[in-house]
Amino acid sequence: MILEQCSEACGYAAAITAAICMGSFGVPVKSEVVSRLDVDPLVVQSYKTLICFLTSWLIIPMGEPVRFTSWGIVSGIFWVPGGWAGIYGIRTAGLAVAAGTWSSMIVLTSFFWGIFVFEEKVKSKLGACCACCTLIVGLIGMSMFSRPRAKRRDVEQVGDEKGMQKKRESITLDEEDIEG
Repeated sequence: MILEQCSEACGYAAAITAAICMGSFGVPVKSEVVSRLDVDPLVVQSYKTLICFLTSWLIIPMGEPVRFTSWGIVSGIFWVPGGWAGIYGIRTAGLAVAAGTWSSMIVLTSFFWGIFVFEEKVKSKLGACCACCTLIVGLIGMSMFSRPRAKRRDVEQVGDEKGMQKKRESITLDEEDIEG
């Protein structure tokens, strides 16, 4: 099996690859073509699921036997709505805000499952908890400061030359919005 031949360095390399790929999967969602076509997030998630299914067979030539577990189905039950919500979040909140928000939640849930449920060994549970909290605060801060400033809309009633009442709307922008 591949995992038996892999060292700890191999695990770190896989984690870095996963981080780059998971952090980049939303880039095509923000593309002009996908935005113009207004593709439903569930359709995009269906494409992701299909590609995952097709590429999962590439592990067989590497000597990994085909095995089935019901936990794969359970994982898919979480993965599909999670992916759909992620795509919807990218479209509405933006890539940086959505990824920063869900990343902090991923850290929290993965940390909880790994340390407290699967009892994975760490040097210090307290130190690991503090590090996890620091990371989450940083990711939340990144999400908050990635969000553009809200525009203030003022609507007032004005009369025209014939005495007709109209609504005039003005938008107030911060100086940073005008310069950027």
